[in-house]
Amino acid sequence: MDVDMEPAGGSVADASELNPDDGFRRGSELVKRYFMQLTQGCGRKGCPNRNCLNCPDGRGHLDPTAAALLSLELAQGSSHQLCEDEPPFLHLEMVQELITAAERTGDTKPFMKEVAAVFSNSEALNHSFLQSDAQLQQTAEKLCVPLSELSGLDTVAVVETYRALLRLQSVEVLNALMNATESLLCKLQVAQLAQPSFVSEGSAVRQFFILLHNPLLLEPQYHKQVLLPLLSLIAVLPQPCTAQLVRWLSVLPAEQMQQMVSVCQQFVTVRLYHTQRIDDAVIAGTRVLGQLYEANEHALECGRRSGKDPLDYHAFYNDAVNQEVNLKEDYRRWKSDRNEFSFCKHPFILEPSSKSRVLMYDATAQMTHEFEGAILRSLFVGATSPYLVVKVRRSHLINDTLLQMSLRKEDLKKPLKVQFIGEEGIDEGGVQKEFFQLIMSQIFDVNYGMFTYDEDLRVYWFNRSSFENEREFELIGILLGVAIYNGVILDVRFPHVVYKKLMRQSLTLADLKRAFPGIGSNMQQLLDYEGPDVESTFSLCMQVCYEQFGEKCTHDLLPGGADVSVTSENRAQYVELYTRYLLEDSIERQFSAFMRGFHSVCGGDCLQLFRWEELELLICGSPVLDFEALERVTQYDDGYSRDHPTIMLLWQAIHGLPLELKKKFLFFSTGSDRVPIKGLGNLNFVISRNGTDEERLPSAHTCFNHLLLPEYKSKEKLLQQLLKAVSDTEGFHII
Repeated sequence: MDVDMEPAGGSVADASELNPDDGFRRGSELVKRYFMQLTQGCGRKGCPNRNCLNCPDGRGHLDPTAAALLSLELAQGSSHQLCEDEPPFLHLEMVQELITAAERTGDTKPFMKEVAAVFSNSEALNHSFLQSDAQLQQTAEKLCVPLSELSGLDTVAVVETYRALLRLQSVEVLNALMNATESLLCKLQVAQLAQPSFVSEGSAVRQFFILLHNPLLLEPQYHKQVLLPLLSLIAVLPQPCTAQLVRWLSVLPAEQMQQMVSVCQQFVTVRLYHTQRIDDAVIAGTRVLGQLYEANEHALECGRRSGKDPLDYHAFYNDAVNQEVNLKEDYRRWKSDRNEFSFCKHPFILEPSSKSRVLMYDATAQMTHEFEGAILRSLFVGATSPYLVVKVRRSHLINDTLLQMSLRKEDLKKPLKVQFIGEEGIDEGGVQKEFFQLIMSQIFDVNYGMFTYDEDLRVYWFNRSSFENEREFELIGILLGVAIYNGVILDVRFPHVVYKKLMRQSLTLADLKRAFPGIGSNMQQLLDYEGPDVESTFSLCMQVCYEQFGEKCTHDLLPGGADVSVTSENRAQYVELYTRYLLEDSIERQFSAFMRGFHSVCGGDCLQLFRWEELELLICGSPVLDFEALERVTQYDDGYSRDHPTIMLLWQAIHGLPLELKKKFLFFSTGSDRVPIKGLGNLNFVISRNGTDEERLPSAHTCFNHLLLPEYKSKEKLLQQLLKAVSDTEGFHII
């Protein structure tokens, strides 16, 4: 019987068992190879194998005895790490040497071979551009993050490698790079189809991180074969891998992340314009853009974005999505039970104006449902108005509004129609604008007692000592919501924390410093103090002192706070409690009512589409008064044109006005001195010729943003009459 024949019911014997000499010979060979690797290295600079002399994080120079003992131990292991069996790798120094050799000899083939070998192989790419242990530790300390948050990659080397490849200006090398990348992505796509969890958490994610840095992805010629599969793969990474990639992206400088954002934005834009539909490619690009957004938000929260190194949320708005996508249909998909893709699920990509349209669609959907019920009710109780009709007296504006709003809570999302009792005029928009101006002016009058006003910061804050009924604070919240649904911009000067609180976001010392810089600076000074005795230097206790109706009052931040001194050990707690008291606890009654009113109108899923900054913009309008943009979009009628002498004089006069007079002109012409969300360049503004009588003042149909301007011959006369007209604009006048 042959010795290699399998016996019945048995198994083929291990070759080393049949021939001990062969096993001994292979073991001896392994020991020799490990010994050479440990003592002489593999000859490749920056080798990632820690059991190699050339590895910067290896075991260093070992004496022969130690090397022999370690070689024996490694040879007896179940798995082996021998450099000659490992895949190729790249690092910056190697790339620079290969480029130098190519430039010297004129032969790029060796360089192309190395590039192709690494960028077509997952394992090779994952082990390229690695930082040494010392470099990794230094990066972690610089960014103040644990080592586990880092990729281990030298991203500067990755970026410089791509730049060096571009500087070489070799079409052959760039083709080798992109062809190899395409080959790698094809292999990964096959693996993903076979097994959805095709990539495991850890070093295997590095390849996607490296490929995202490639600036050639901005070239449309690589969109289909390279960028599309790359984004598609990243979009379906297992959740742990996605979370890991987001953590790595969050430590990138803004410049590097901006390039990746630009790649995704361009891809989504080109794809939408080209296909005119939302396909899998657009979905993948949006999802990866969402990962970049999440990473950037994390970087901002951790303070990794300085004033000179910003990348804010505006960078993630996509013009094609906001201009080309049918948002009404997108809203339907969002509300569908079929788990369809919707940009409303990725609100970072939508501009505030688009989100406000979604808000209107939501209100319409709710009102449609309400109308259907109203039709049935009308059979028994009479017809229901499609409008929220408010009839008020100028002399009792707040009380009348409060009463009617409280009685019409189910109608608050309907279009608003205002009528001042005893006055003529049909509300086509102008009356409601004046209504909001007047009632907000009265409510925010400090003599009314609901709010305090900071002259330096020019902001209003809730009066913690206010005795006003909670219903009045609730009314303000309702009015803000009603204004949003009617597209009315309000002159509401709250600090930013009000909008964060409306979005139920937590507040920190950073918010206190931004809202009330003086107090915030004092708190930061307390935290930063490095002297030996905090207690005697600051003489503080766990108590807040404030003035109410001319009397000094106190509030304990802790039980018995007056007897608890602030020390170096508890000062952080003092700052936290003080911040919470000032921004939250001290105004809890007033703000809770205000928030309840606001959410009674604007509460729900749609509000969560907005960032707090966008909510402020939605309520207060854009802070930028760009009258040059307004001039560019203005339309003319009744004999006027852009080149008419009177029109040219008008714009010269307006551009020369100080800011406050520009605001007055805007209020006179449109009924509001606030700017629409997209700025004055998005305002539908019309100027019509109104005769030749130069003694006649300009007038306006504020409902329609329509200025009626007599034909003045001189700039002096025009300016004189214009300033007279804008000096007294209160009251609705039929023209």
